[in-house]
Amino acid sequence: IRTADRSFVSKMSLATPALHPLLRRTVLTLLLTTAAACSGSSGGGGGGPAQTGTNRARFTFDVDLQGVPAELVMEVEVVGNSGVTWSAGSNPEITGVIGTGSYTIYTAGELTSPIAYYVFTGENAFADFTEPATSQRFRVQWIETQQGMTMIVNPFGPGPVQYDCVLKSAVAL
Repeated sequence: IRTADRSFVSKMSLATPALHPLLRRTVLTLLLTTAAACSGSSGGGGGGPAQTGTNRARFTFDVDLQGVPAELVMEVEVVGNSGVTWSAGSNPEITGVIGTGSYTIYTAGELTSPIAYYVFTGENAFADFTEPATSQRFRVQWIETQQGMTMIVNPFGPGPVQYDCVLKSAVAL
C-alpha cells in the first residue's frame, strides 16, 4: 500500500463485522487496536509466530475543504518493529528476532473533490500529498478527533490550514 492506487477506492459499511466493535473508538485507537488484536506482534516483522487476522485497514472520510466537499480514502498498514539478538563471542551470529512493542503506521490513499485530486503516502502522523497533473506537493499532519481526524496542511508553514475529516467508513483488509 505504499503507492497510491485508484483501484482501492470503494464504499465500506460501518457495520463491517470485522471492525464493528472497534468503531466506537477514535481513528488512531482503531489503528492500534487493529494492529494489536488482529496481527499480534507479527505485523510484518515484529517476530513471533504468524497469527491470523490483518494489520491493514481502509478508512473513508468526508472532508470539508472550505466549503467544497471532498472524500479522503486512506489505506493503513501497521508494522511492528523488531530487534535482533546476537550470540556471544568475537564473531557473533544472529540468534533470533524479537518484537520491540513499537510500531510504524504506513498510509497511502487519495483525496478527491470536484475541483482537485491528490494522492498521498506517509508514515505515522505525517503524509506527503501530490497533485498528479502538476506535481504540486505539500505535507499534511493528522491529528485525532472525536469524529475522525483533523488534517493540517503545511504544519510547519507557511500558513498552516486545518480541515476536519469525519470518519464515514472503516474495514479491515
